[in-house]
Amino acid sequence: MTALLRENAATPGRLGFGVYLVPGFPDWDTSLAAVRAAVAGGADFVEFPILLDTEFSASTGGVVAEALAKAGPDSLDPRSPRLRDWLAVAPVRVGVVYRSAWPSVDRWRAGDEILSGCAGLLCEHDIRPFPEYAVRARRRGLALVPALRVSAGPVTGEERDMLESGDGFVYLALSSETGRAGTVDSGLGRRIDDIRGIRPGLPVYTAFGIRNPDDVAAVARQGADGFIVGSHALTVLGDGGPPAFERWFAGMAAARSQPTRVRT
Repeated sequence: MTALLRENAATPGRLGFGVYLVPGFPDWDTSLAAVRAAVAGGADFVEFPILLDTEFSASTGGVVAEALAKAGPDSLDPRSPRLRDWLAVAPVRVGVVYRSAWPSVDRWRAGDEILSGCAGLLCEHDIRPFPEYAVRARRRGLALVPALRVSAGPVTGEERDMLESGDGFVYLALSSETGRAGTVDSGLGRRIDDIRGIRPGLPVYTAFGIRNPDDVAAVARQGADGFIVGSHALTVLGDGGPPAFERWFAGMAAARSQPTRVRT
């Protein structure tokens, strides 16, 4: 499953596209229609939350937090038949793990059933030491995705440890909060080059604040392998329902064929 994440992102001439959706938001029928549309539209993977209560870190912005709060208790119950049916629609999925589900390296609280079919895990909260969590995930046959932020400085020792022990892809945040747009300039390109200097075979997906095809073109010019949309996808779905979501998703999928910066 780890290799599957890499293969999906490695299509020449096409950026990878991941989407974060909340099961049960804004209701179960709409949510199910959205995940079906994302898969039919060519999403490389679907991110979904793994949590037991609605507590978040500072990086989770209002749109995602509100969607999780509105989704209802079935979304928080890993044993929920509705959740199981929703997950079955997405052949490649990445679980976004919140602190309530994995509060410490030796304490996984969400149960094993929720992990069935996952290709990887991405932690919403700060986990340290990351390599120990990565070992635990690997024992379950899962990639633990390293999450970094665009920075003007060089890769730190802790970030290097994350890159060397993580797998699947690199989640590179453009800002400090989901939904908040970051600046896309040569600083992103330098950060991507630094990451590739350590893990050249690991695809780099940009996230946070990506909303439209122009954003896709901007990150492509800086050399990103792919992009992930969460907050805006939920906003479109909540405001316009499945028809609006399908139109938006088709536009984003069409933008994947973008000229990319020559990699160093």
